[in-house]
Amino acid sequence: MTADPQPEEASKADLVHRRLREEIELGELAPGTPLSELSLVARTGASRTPVREALRRLAAEGLVDLVPRQGARVSRVSARSIRDLFEFRALLEPAAVRQATEAAATDPELHRAFAAMREAFASTLRHAPSTARSRVFYELADRFDWAVIGATRNEHLRRTIAELRPHTARLRNLSHLDPRRVEVSVGEHLAICDALLAGDAEGAATALAEHLARSLETIFRNLATGPGEGVDLLG
Repeated sequence: MTADPQPEEASKADLVHRRLREEIELGELAPGTPLSELSLVARTGASRTPVREALRRLAAEGLVDLVPRQGARVSRVSARSIRDLFEFRALLEPAAVRQATEAAATDPELHRAFAAMREAFASTLRHAPSTARSRVFYELADRFDWAVIGATRNEHLRRTIAELRPHTARLRNLSHLDPRRVEVSVGEHLAICDALLAGDAEGAATALAEHLARSLETIFRNLATGPGEGVDLLG
């Protein structure tokens, strides 16, 4: 049995875990990249115990593969894994937005927060297409998604969706920030917001499901132009 890490080691493991997860999400550590313990020790300044703990956590989250006799590497991306992720999101997230719609209908402060995000989405269309505008939009979309998660009353649903966020972010960054997609995606988010603010839970769920389907199409289209060594669109 492996001993639990000491408090100082646990703190360092948290830091290494957060750093590696962010680098994986941003695509700075590409799928299939080897993660040598010695190189991570040198790069992070942590000892081997917190580095191993961080890798173990990332493996539990599905972001790292621990390969016997080969060590750790950033998990690869396949067509199956992408479809599985979006299929799972399509089961969970419409349910979450239904609950967020119901919550906003009875909570004026929450309703105002979603209304403010709706206006922020609309304001992005006043700027010319650019990578900078895409980043602003995706940051706003991330805030909206977390607001929906926070307004979901079911604890297990909240936790499960939150655990999928790193995988979603990684796919978005691996497939590049697409200025052409922003125009359409803003419209999709406005439709979700309008239904939510109107108290139309089913309308919000339907709009979200349509958004997920179109996002999946975009990811496959963009990855197909240069998927990279660790991305297998045939598998």
